[in-house]
Amino acid sequence: MAKSNETRSLPKTKTIHGVEVRKMPCGKYFEALQTLKDLPEDFIKELSDNEQDFKLSEMFTMENIMKLVMQLLVTLPDFTLEFLSKIIGIDKEILKNELTPKELLDIVQEFWKMNELESFFDQVKPMIQKAITLIGFNEQSPSASKSE
Repeated sequence: MAKSNETRSLPKTKTIHGVEVRKMPCGKYFEALQTLKDLPEDFIKELSDNEQDFKLSEMFTMENIMKLVMQLLVTLPDFTLEFLSKIIGIDKEILKNELTPKELLDIVQEFWKMNELESFFDQVKPMIQKAITLIGFNEQSPSASKSE
C-alpha cells in the first residue's frame, strides 16, 4: 500500500518537553500490550461503570485515551508509568520524576499522532474485541461469579 503524502511528511522524531517522541516498530507495541493483560479485573469493571455494553475497543480514540491515561495514573500510577515507558520508549524515572501530568499527556498525544494510532485502531477494532475476549476481559472469572 502506497503511503500518502501526509504520512510521508510526518516527522520520525519530535522533542516535546525535553523528551524525544518517535515512531515505534510493532515489536514495541506488542511488548507494551502484553502488560495490559495484567490490568486488575476491578479496574476493568471500574472503567466500564458496570455497563453491560462496554467495549474496551471503543476506548481507542484520542479523547478517550487521554481520559483513560488520567484514570490509570490516578488509580494505578506505577502500572501506567511502566506501560507508557515501554510503549513510548521513555525511561520510567523520567516520566515519574521529571514531567508534569500535562507534559506527560502532551507526550502521549504526540506519540498517538506520530504513530497514526487513531487510524490503526479504527482498522483493528474487530480484532481487538476478539483479543479482549481471548484474554478474559469480556467474561467474569469463575471465582468472581461464585456467590458465597
